[in-house]
Amino acid sequence: MKTLLFSGPISPKPGNNVILLHKLFHCLSQATDLQFLSFFGQKTWADLPDFYDDIPIHWCIDKRKDFRRKALYPLVSVLNDRKGFSDALTSRLLLDEAKAMQKETSFSAVISTMEPFPAADVASKLKHVKKVLYLMDPPACIYSGKATPYRDRRLKKILAAQDVILTTPFIQQALKEHGFKTFDQKIVLVGFPLIEKNNYITLRQDDGRIHLLFCGWLYSDIRSPKYFLDIVSRLDERFVVTFMGRECTQLRKRFSVDTKAELITLPQQPYETALQAMADADILINIGNSVPVHMPSKTLEYINTGKPIVNFYKMDDCPTLYYTKRYPLCLNLAEKDPDLDAVAARFTEFCAQNKGKTVDRAFIEQEYADCTPKYIADQILQSLGSK
Repeated sequence: MKTLLFSGPISPKPGNNVILLHKLFHCLSQATDLQFLSFFGQKTWADLPDFYDDIPIHWCIDKRKDFRRKALYPLVSVLNDRKGFSDALTSRLLLDEAKAMQKETSFSAVISTMEPFPAADVASKLKHVKKVLYLMDPPACIYSGKATPYRDRRLKKILAAQDVILTTPFIQQALKEHGFKTFDQKIVLVGFPLIEKNNYITLRQDDGRIHLLFCGWLYSDIRSPKYFLDIVSRLDERFVVTFMGRECTQLRKRFSVDTKAELITLPQQPYETALQAMADADILINIGNSVPVHMPSKTLEYINTGKPIVNFYKMDDCPTLYYTKRYPLCLNLAEKDPDLDAVAARFTEFCAQNKGKTVDRAFIEQEYADCTPKYIADQILQSLGSK
């Protein structure tokens, strides 16, 4: 079976969803003839590869077709001076490219893995193919509060065109609450493809202190670390607190942190470096989002390590709790608790008691079986009728 996969930008700096889906791509490519269609909103094309994990990549805009696209869509030359594309123009460009590919290759199926605008929009318009939507993130109009009649109609058309929709239980519930419950019969429940044993081991020598790590993106609007920093201000010299990721180096400019603990801030690191940092940490810090449904991807990556986790959540229905409440070495702390001294005492006790402990690997693979790349790939292949 020849299958076309729509994805977010994957080069030269892969988006987070693509990194998460890497193993899933590999599993799918073993069972179906898979090709990528992606887009990249920059002026230079020199670093764009022809393959990703041995799978051919077709670029929506590349140096060979740049002149033709500027002639067809004059706005492309304007948008290339910006960091991204508008939904409407990107959809138009992707659809143009996908139809051109269909003329050369007879695809039996199309899989879209992005948030629905615009890749899933284009996938829904392709004819004579089976359509599978892997909805890792909720549609923006659901979690951002930016729903409009136009976007609602557009999303309903996208969902209606799909043969199968793979998503999480909390995204399914959000779709129901926002008027999309008629698509329930198409939904297959899966997790995120992050539970897979890796070979990272602790390289840091134990210096007697407790090393805490937050790894991820500190979105200034939806993932504020202020509550956790209030706890950090109550820690003593036994602790080393490392923030690694986007906006982490701006931490001291945005917040006043007076603590006896050692505080380290690092910029975003290569994915392999981040994984090693998780292996070297004693306790992993998860900071939940302030918007419903949308969950930090690091939640399951933390669980995959088997290390102790402290999860700071901002809402009673935070999607992180769906996973962390089942995890034996997790302390879930609600950020609405005003007694910071008591919370800091619980936090300190948890860290001291659980440093050096790990969760049994067999438990993780059994309890989170729906979050393995193989399980999700099998569900997609079954949906395509190729398994």
